[in-house]
Amino acid sequence: MVELSARIDRVPLAYVDVETTGLSPQGGDRVCEVAILRCQGGEVIDAVQQLVNPQRPMGAGAYAVHRISDAMLRDAPTFDAVADDVLDLLAGAVVVGHNTAFDLGFLAAELALLGEPLPPYVALDTLRLARRYVASPSYSLGVLAASLGVEGDGQAHRAMVDVLTTRAVLQRLVEVLWPMGVRTVEQFVAAQGGPISLERRRPVVDVPPPILDALRLRRLLHLRYRSEWGEVTERIVEPLGVTDRGGHVSLVAHCHLRNAQRSFRLDRIIEMDVIESFE
Repeated sequence: MVELSARIDRVPLAYVDVETTGLSPQGGDRVCEVAILRCQGGEVIDAVQQLVNPQRPMGAGAYAVHRISDAMLRDAPTFDAVADDVLDLLAGAVVVGHNTAFDLGFLAAELALLGEPLPPYVALDTLRLARRYVASPSYSLGVLAASLGVEGDGQAHRAMVDVLTTRAVLQRLVEVLWPMGVRTVEQFVAAQGGPISLERRRPVVDVPPPILDALRLRRLLHLRYRSEWGEVTERIVEPLGVTDRGGHVSLVAHCHLRNAQRSFRLDRIIEMDVIESFE
């Protein structure tokens, strides 16, 4: 765990950014690119940058932002292939992002699908810090960086480019806050208004093996499902994720019967079988 009394320049910092298929992991959106840069004392220690097959179609709004297409992701590994690298780079480091709760929320959701919790963390958010201490016409990462004299390098809204920009922005914020006596991890956490917590930390749930297999292998599921009115139907679905919306654990999937995204409460699934690839 990070020593809160340590100076910010003497602890490992893990700069994080994820690109996603949409805005809501609870609604089935997934990570499609992840980048983490682990640094200490101004030096880069390790890094990961990886496109990730989200096992669901790219949202039009998300594509308009990062321009990552379904074709670019078709042969990319799924998140389980990079999960260990992600956890290793985050371990014992202060997590730094721009709107950090968004990135951590998606990482927590991906790990939950694998039956893993997001480990305890200490996090800093350049967005929260900047809003308190920097005058800028906008606090989007690109505009804020320009306000602080940080030059862009590469396509904005791609994960590693945003990570490098976030690192440079934090360095400028440290220069602003250091003369004010803000120097330790604990003081930086206080300066941003307190610890960062996820609004809805997804619990680690006991995901049935057929769902895990279908998600990992990109296969369809055949379900026998009982509705809240007791009607039993058979469905062919393309799994997108698992969520705990409404106090019930549900499978989020594209239903071929309804030709639309639907949620299926796990306690109402009578039978399920993995049947075939949906490519």
